[in-house]
Amino acid sequence: MLHSREDAEDAVQMAFLRLYRSIATYRFEARFSTYFYRIMMNCCFDLLKKRQRLPQQQPEIAQAAASPTVDLKLQLEEAIAGLPDRMRACFVLFAVHDVKQQEIARIMELSLGAVKSHIFQAKARLRDVLSDTGEGQS
Repeated sequence: MLHSREDAEDAVQMAFLRLYRSIATYRFEARFSTYFYRIMMNCCFDLLKKRQRLPQQQPEIAQAAASPTVDLKLQLEEAIAGLPDRMRACFVLFAVHDVKQQEIARIMELSLGAVKSHIFQAKARLRDVLSDTGEGQS
């Protein structure tokens, strides 16, 4: 989500601190993992907003390596990084962390339809970006 190990570590620390401070308000209606994922996502969004207010610093993606597999991985990472925040969050939770769509809806506080739409649009955008880069290499 954050394109930086340091930012991810900051987000995890912030999330555990927020969890500690807010554990008294935890309602047992939702699964604990949903509650913590929501805190984690809010921390990520907060860091992304903070980054937008700072002078623009684009995350540096390493120069293309000799291996086509590494090239594809870098292209995929860049394409995912280019997705809008909420769309990227839904896609990463679904495709990388294998979270069910209904659970993502609870975590992100979105309707199930919105989550499905974000995932569908993310797949379409990634497919377009990756097919465009593949044609240029032929």
